[in-house]
Amino acid sequence: MSIGGTLKYPVSLLFFLAALPAAAADIRVDGSYRLRLNGESNYLLDGSGARLGQERWMEHRLRLTPKIIEQDQIEVQGSFDVLRGLVAGDLAPAFQDLGWQGRSNRDGVHASGFDFRHLFVKFRLPFGVFEFGQMPSDWGMGMLINGGNQEEGPDFGDVRFGDIVDRVLFATRPFGFLGPRSEIAQHVALALAADLIYRDRNAQLVTTTGTGGLHWGDVASQLVAALVWDPGPESRAGLYVARRWQQYAAGGGSLHTWLVDLHARTLFPLEWLGGTVSLEAEAAEIYGSTTHSPNLSALFRSQVGQQGVAARALLSRGTLEAEVEGGYASGDSNPFDDAATQFQFSRDFKVGLVLFDEVLLFQTQNAARRLADPSLGARPAPGVDLLPTEGAVANALYLKPTLRWRPSLFGGRLRLVGSALFARAAQPYVDPYNTLVGGGPLNPFGAAPGKNYGTEIDGAISWRSRLRGDVGYELGAQAGRLFPGNAFQMADGSRLGPVNAVRFRATLVF
Repeated sequence: MSIGGTLKYPVSLLFFLAALPAAAADIRVDGSYRLRLNGESNYLLDGSGARLGQERWMEHRLRLTPKIIEQDQIEVQGSFDVLRGLVAGDLAPAFQDLGWQGRSNRDGVHASGFDFRHLFVKFRLPFGVFEFGQMPSDWGMGMLINGGNQEEGPDFGDVRFGDIVDRVLFATRPFGFLGPRSEIAQHVALALAADLIYRDRNAQLVTTTGTGGLHWGDVASQLVAALVWDPGPESRAGLYVARRWQQYAAGGGSLHTWLVDLHARTLFPLEWLGGTVSLEAEAAEIYGSTTHSPNLSALFRSQVGQQGVAARALLSRGTLEAEVEGGYASGDSNPFDDAATQFQFSRDFKVGLVLFDEVLLFQTQNAARRLADPSLGARPAPGVDLLPTEGAVANALYLKPTLRWRPSLFGGRLRLVGSALFARAAQPYVDPYNTLVGGGPLNPFGAAPGKNYGTEIDGAISWRSRLRGDVGYELGAQAGRLFPGNAFQMADGSRLGPVNAVRFRATLVF
């Protein structure tokens, strides 16, 4: 069913709101343009000799964010990417259209690069905040729920996706009846929301076809409750609970899960060192059941039980920052049994430049492509589309120390970053295709699966400056080198060679 006409409603709503009296309102259009020149090793994807084949490419993105803001009363905000995607260079394989296709098409020079993202309204009322419309969804560190709106982004890689929901939300201080002197009344907030998922890792409401038409995709909805305690501007702790119901496109099965996510952060001075310490952590549990998973044992339903944790400690002293981050995402060494236990972080939660964002992204995408090959079966097993990690941290235990330095000589405009990533698989790194055809657990190269992903070294340099008002720019470069561990062991006993990646970056913010 084509739904091309449904996008007219948000646009007409924007024009309606823009026509309202706005004598006291601030009307502006924020935005950014980013250009990336990329280079990468042509590394192996599997034991058959298949390689990525994408060594050099250029991509860009122009994002506009119109806003109407009447301070402490109402805010209307939209967001859309006018241009987005590759414009020149090598293309990655299409992988039978499984997984992320942003590197497999030159969308940056076609209308297909346009992406409508947000249009929502926020009312500030005496007893709370009311929001409705299509908006980003964020929580905590962004480990699992990440709106993807950070323009400066992480130390390495680019934020590309963003969780987007059609939401009705009400947030309030529920204990206000205790009086203005009550600590509970002042510092405890409750938010309740009902969502239709527009886009996240597991669902996409609107899809495109080869002819360019728009069609209904996955239909996912959820009810959300979040309770937050914020005793100070630098400290908060919260509990996020969501109940999700989902029907996958084209009769692909269903998903029914609960999500429980805890987050806490704090910042305090370290007077004897003349600096500050920031601590932050997030832990999530997903459980429920699904009929959309590639299994052979439970032909009807699989049980979902997944866990993820991320934590970081940051010491800041003058122009120097030292940070240690660690994380855990549960794995699944048997993708064909009746349990779906692999946890995936948000695709926009970046950990390094090469391992998760490149090698595992395309190796898992290649495994899904081989598993969906028509010569293997008349119809791919449900859930094959979820095998690609799309760059997310999955089946992993990692530690990442980082140093950042802004030399005072340049007024903080120059920024240097160095990082090391030590990563292991929570469960042996198993390739679903080789495991299926080989009759036992095997990695992508047909060898016994290992757990050591290896060590990655990353570095970045950037120059950030403000030109005038809200207009600024960033110029820089990022480079990374992965030294693979025994998870990438070849059948002959050798290992996948070192993998390099380099990114030259230019970003204009306005």
